[in-house]
Amino acid sequence: MLREVTMDHTIITPKLKLILLTAAERGSREFEWLHELRSDEKATWWSLYGKAKSPEDTEEFIKACFPNDTSEKTVYRLAYTVHEQLPQPANEPIEGESPSQDQRDKSTRFVGLIALVPLDANTLPLPESLSLPPPSSTTTLTLEIAYHFLPTGWNKGYATESISAVFAACRSNPSFWSPYTNLYVRAIVNEKNPASLRVMQKTGMIDRGVYEWTGKAVFLAGEWTERSSLHICGRYLLE
Repeated sequence: MLREVTMDHTIITPKLKLILLTAAERGSREFEWLHELRSDEKATWWSLYGKAKSPEDTEEFIKACFPNDTSEKTVYRLAYTVHEQLPQPANEPIEGESPSQDQRDKSTRFVGLIALVPLDANTLPLPESLSLPPPSSTTTLTLEIAYHFLPTGWNKGYATESISAVFAACRSNPSFWSPYTNLYVRAIVNEKNPASLRVMQKTGMIDRGVYEWTGKAVFLAGEWTERSSLHICGRYLLE
């Protein structure tokens, strides 16, 4: 299914520049950004995908997050790369001239990634008490948000600032979500990750409750675990 309506390609905030990720072919600067992120142990500490040990691992992550098919729900997937705005260098372009790509790259520094993906067969199933709206809803699209930041972007408020900006962009482009009239976003946050819980609170996400997950052992936060206490947070962006 082809979409004629698109989301904002670039979002500017007081401290950041967000760029809509439309492709990340190997050898591209977008792939370099993602590989830097996925190769960082601290940035992937809470990721079920784990740290990338090779470019091939990053390619698998990209395929999983950004499939090439154009099925109904897939077209609603969004990802924004997050870039810190740096102080302008002394050799700014001459008035009337456009800055070169190299100059634009040097004016920002890649620090993270935000992704919004519709629920699918691989999504963690939750009990009805924590599923808002009901899975059977035909007028509401539910997205799950995930984000990762390099340590250079920590403790600066970047997660809160960038997520708030993406939420605002989602609200200001209601036609993108057609035929859905309601848009709900949820997040799953490990109880041992208080920093992310604070980000959820600051971005208006409501803590709906805690899901006690048990299952096959996964490597997370530096250890193998078969159980976790997961906070289920969510909010409507359109209703």
